[in-house]
Amino acid sequence: MIKEEIQQAFAPDINDIHDISIALARSKEFISSHFPNGSFTYAAPSCEPLFGYTSAELHGKSIFSFCHPLDLDRLEQYFSSNHTGEISFRFRRKEGDYLWLESSSTNGPSQSEIVLVSRNVTQRVNREEKLKEHQRRDRLFLEHSKDTMGIITRNGVWTYINEQGKKLMGATSFDEIIGTSLYDYTDPQDYKLLKESLDTRNSSDFEISLIRKDNDSKRAEVQLIPTVFKNRDVFLIIIKDITEQRKTEDQLQVAEKLSVIGQMAAGIAHEIRNPLTAIKGFTQLLSEHPAEEAEDYAEIILDELARIESIVGDLLVLAKPQASDLSNADVISLVNGVVNLLNPQATLSDAFIKIKTDTPSIHIDCEPDKIKQVLINLIQNSIESMTTGGEILVTISQEANLASIKVMDQGSGIPEDRLNKLGEPFYSTKEKGTVLGLMICQKIIKNHGGKIDFSSIVNEGTTVTITLPIHDHSTNQEETPAFTP
Repeated sequence: MIKEEIQQAFAPDINDIHDISIALARSKEFISSHFPNGSFTYAAPSCEPLFGYTSAELHGKSIFSFCHPLDLDRLEQYFSSNHTGEISFRFRRKEGDYLWLESSSTNGPSQSEIVLVSRNVTQRVNREEKLKEHQRRDRLFLEHSKDTMGIITRNGVWTYINEQGKKLMGATSFDEIIGTSLYDYTDPQDYKLLKESLDTRNSSDFEISLIRKDNDSKRAEVQLIPTVFKNRDVFLIIIKDITEQRKTEDQLQVAEKLSVIGQMAAGIAHEIRNPLTAIKGFTQLLSEHPAEEAEDYAEIILDELARIESIVGDLLVLAKPQASDLSNADVISLVNGVVNLLNPQATLSDAFIKIKTDTPSIHIDCEPDKIKQVLINLIQNSIESMTTGGEILVTISQEANLASIKVMDQGSGIPEDRLNKLGEPFYSTKEKGTVLGLMICQKIIKNHGGKIDFSSIVNEGTTVTITLPIHDHSTNQEETPAFTP
């Protein structure tokens, strides 16, 4: 009777203790108490799912014996000091791996005990370490990149630039660049292009001229990638110095022009010989019969000289350096000039060049000599592909806001597996030649905002299609003022 009364009296306390045990076992936090030497005097039941040890297995053991060697000094110092604040350390599980614990302490029931409240923060620490590793990797990539890389604001102000960028800009320290604007290093002629790229808020690629601090000029390809840095919308900027590349391309164009002139030598010599023969004959007639039909003879001689002058003039357009400024030109006139120049060479190969168009004129903004260079190269390739002669048809048409030029031959054609390689440096369908000409042609057309497409059927012929934007009449109405940042 007395036993039952005692059980009933203590039943609520027993239930409370049971509830507390369940709570401690399921708690995400691990509660333990220790003597100053680190020995466990108590370990909450949550130690078993957390570490694999039961409370009994930890009791009397030192927490220092479970601590990672690299964290041991800090933990011992924490216990020997006032043990205020928080401490993070690694605790070895029964399976041998370690968990990161973040612990805070308080005094136990007796002043000789330390109570630790610990939380498993392994996932958080791993995430932080992974983030730091990515940041270290990204910084190494930025610092050792051969290209200029940096961060600019939406208005173009530098907030970060790597070592290569400092060299490109000609600066002696980063402080000279950070806080300045990209406009400060951009050729004023490219302000408008730069502003449009910054205003789009999208990824963009463009080409500008940079002015270094020593006033030296560099040609650069710029890539802007929108991103977020320190809660600000910014651009990751990548700048590639292509100054030497452009010089090499210019040298290749000059070399290609000389090659074109050399290949046309036989046809030109034949074309010039004919009028020279006529001039020589009529000059002899004039010397023998100065008074008879002198006016008619003189007119024929002048016509033949004009013909020679036209041929030589077209050759000079190819041979001499030309200004890179765009001008308004009629595509049909350009094609006619090239066809007249190449007809002698075509005749020697039993080929005939025919022009077909359904419009009197199509105007484009271009560098006429370079467009002629492209046409000469393509038509020459057609002539060389037709070993037994045939017709080369050049059609000119306008499709919406594009001018289309097609060169169609009746040559041997190109296998389909080789079409995609056309225009690659040092790849050729010919036994001799590097086809640098096609590579240069593609570059010239691309610089004019157009494109070249190839289609071919073996033993039937090849068609090359050039498309170029037609002249924008609105640009003549009013010049756009230069942008001033």
